[in-house]
Amino acid sequence: MPGLASRAPDRHAIRRRGSWLLGTVAANAGGAVYGAMMVAVLIVAEDTRRDGYPATIEAAAIVLVLYWLTNFYTHALGERLRRREPVNARLLWQSCLHELPVVEGALIPVLVLLVTWAAGFTVARGANLALWAAAASIVVLEIVAGWRARNGPSGVWFEAAAGTVIGLTLVGLKLVL
Repeated sequence: MPGLASRAPDRHAIRRRGSWLLGTVAANAGGAVYGAMMVAVLIVAEDTRRDGYPATIEAAAIVLVLYWLTNFYTHALGERLRRREPVNARLLWQSCLHELPVVEGALIPVLVLLVTWAAGFTVARGANLALWAAAASIVVLEIVAGWRARNGPSGVWFEAAAGTVIGLTLVGLKLVL
């Protein structure tokens, strides 16, 4: 069947890309967590009664770019100091890939904001859903880490609980503000 044969490479390509993305997150899981946290903290701090979706998403994009550039710069600087080498294209590309998880983690709450805006939800409702999505993404990273470590159900639950505590701090911040 020609249709099935043509789909097989697509599935393999998708699997390779998924593995590559997971590998980049695994190489800098902190970046993914920080990216989700930075955007979530910004969303919590935004005055959703006053600011609309465009202003909230614009602020999230600016914070994300600033945070990514800061991490990109500090990673490249640290590598230059450690390796005693000048700036070069290879180093910049490695730093770019190393900090990609910051963007990956931050995209989750931003995408939720975009979807809720398109669905016609209020900004406050969209911000709450984006906040919960950021918290959930941290829990999911913990579950994936436990699953990949073949930790067994009790180990995965423990790790999920650790991610839940961190995710709930975002919700706690929302309550405080």
